[in-house]
Order: sequence, then C-alpha cells, then structure tokens
Amino acid sequence: MITYIEGELTQIEPTHAVLETAGVGYLIRISLNTYSAIKGVKGKCKLHTHLQIKEDAHILFGFFDNS
Repeated sequence: MITYIEGELTQIEPTHAVLETAGVGYLIRISLNTYSAIKGVKGKCKLHTHLQIKEDAHILFGFFDNS
C-alpha cells in the first residue's frame, strides 16, 4: 500500500497531477478540492494516496490532507 507520495509537482490538471519522486513520475487522480489546494504549489508537494486495484486498471488517487 502506498500511504503518500512526496516529490516535485511536475504537472497539474483539474483531474490529475504528476509527482516525480526518485526519477519516477506518478500519475495521481485528484479531486477539484485537492486541485484548488495544490494549484499554486511550486516544487515539492505531498499527496496522501489510495490505490484502487480493479481487474482492468490500477488507479492511484491523491488527497491534499489525510482526513
């Protein structure tokens, strides 16, 4: 289980963000609330995550806070 990912925010869109950590870019699905919280961030960012595993996809969801 991936609890959180901390790294450089390299891309942000209203539906997803890309965090680069140790040379790996993680595509993380985000909500509009999380987008609003991190859209002004330059550089390092931390997102709490939930990994959803389905038969046809593994989807990583990210949240600004852990509530």
